[in-house]
Amino acid sequence: MRDLIETIDFFKTLPSDIKESLLSQTSLYQFNSGQILFFENDDLDKIYYLISGAIKFYKVDRFDNEVFLYKLFGPKLIFDLSKMADFSIIQCFANAEFDEDSIVMAIDAQWFKESFDNNSVFMNNVLQESFTMIAQLQCIINRDIVFDGTAKVAHFLATDLETYNRLKKHEIAYMLHIQPETLSRIIKKLTRNEIISIEKNIVKILNMDNLKEIYE
Repeated sequence: MRDLIETIDFFKTLPSDIKESLLSQTSLYQFNSGQILFFENDDLDKIYYLISGAIKFYKVDRFDNEVFLYKLFGPKLIFDLSKMADFSIIQCFANAEFDEDSIVMAIDAQWFKESFDNNSVFMNNVLQESFTMIAQLQCIINRDIVFDGTAKVAHFLATDLETYNRLKKHEIAYMLHIQPETLSRIIKKLTRNEIISIEKNIVKILNMDNLKEIYE
């Protein structure tokens, strides 16, 4: 665990005494794809850090349909920012299911909050992670409320091409809340217009300006 902490930017910049204390407050777990980390209404006393792998967050509507929210790839901190101000137990904000075989650190939540409150380096690291998460969620809200299908795909390609190329087409369609057939039509259109090219199922952007014009 000590060696692992030194490989992760979020932890390795912490003071030595915090890192030493962290070792006694942390457990390491391995999860398989499809396993659940927590459900929306679970009350937990842990803060989770995704070391490697991927996890999706979703809700279930009143018809028992799964509604995708967003996806995180490790390494990334997982927690509800609104609970950092005054909590003893965290109220989870969505269902969390592993999309890949993953490794997770589980950290005692009370220790985490006390360290956050009492150490400026720890606080800065948490805030940096939080700002990244908030920016991601803002993009998701804009995408789902404002963008049509073509704009959703263009935005995904322009902002996260690496993720697009690592996922299967039905996974991308699921994340963007469009049909796989719609995704295929949009990709063909972008290819015909020479905005992107596809070589061995890998998308390359040929004209970033034209791609951005679709959603800006």
